[in-house]
Amino acid sequence: MLIKSLKSDWAAAAGASSRVPLYHQLYSSLKRGITSGEIECGEQMPTEQQLSEALDISRITAKRAMDELANDGLIARQRGKGSYVTYKYSPEPVKAPLLGLLENLEDMGKHSLVKVISVEQLMPPEHVRLTLNLEKNQEATKIVRTRYDEEGNVFAFYVSWTLAYLKGFTKRKVERQTRLSIIKENGISISKVEQTLGAENADEFVANLLNVANNAALLQLRRQHYDQDGNVVDVLVGLYNPKLFQYGMVLDH
Repeated sequence: MLIKSLKSDWAAAAGASSRVPLYHQLYSSLKRGITSGEIECGEQMPTEQQLSEALDISRITAKRAMDELANDGLIARQRGKGSYVTYKYSPEPVKAPLLGLLENLEDMGKHSLVKVISVEQLMPPEHVRLTLNLEKNQEATKIVRTRYDEEGNVFAFYVSWTLAYLKGFTKRKVERQTRLSIIKENGISISKVEQTLGAENADEFVANLLNVANNAALLQLRRQHYDQDGNVVDVLVGLYNPKLFQYGMVLDH
């Protein structure tokens, strides 16, 4: 599979005028694959002979490219056993200005409608308890709600857990203003937000709320809000109908 991918990339680059030596072109292509995680840690690399035959280059060129990868610590070469990837890919989180994110969340709150399904004081699941740094018998405020666009189309389902000492999380209030503004009213300044994007299949309950098929693929967003002292005060999981909601980012330097 790696050879096939390399041949495709090599063919696409063939004929392009370049003063970069062939060994360095091959080295750069392989390095890009390794550092991006496309070629995984522990994966066996092609032999010099395989590279030579597949890409129509000399074995000396292939050997030099592989030697460069080994010198960079990206692969390990063992006589009689071949070469293996030793670099372990770890995705770096994208950092963006917090102010812009909070403004976007506030703006979405102003241009959509919320229906609160429930507000309860409950003992959270273990992973939430640990994230909020709660004792085993401590409760948190659980809010279950949906969000509609201005045309009345429901596009999101949320479950959030907030530290119980924060006041004002009533059904009426959450439907009228954003949770972030309620947190702010408690004297909490959000200093950091961590969020991850993923996917999740809708169970029957969520599918009915979002008007999608049971087991339909949904966009999943997990978010943690930190106070000025670095403590997590709120965690949220949002599920979105991808036909009605898209998550976009613009990164600039």
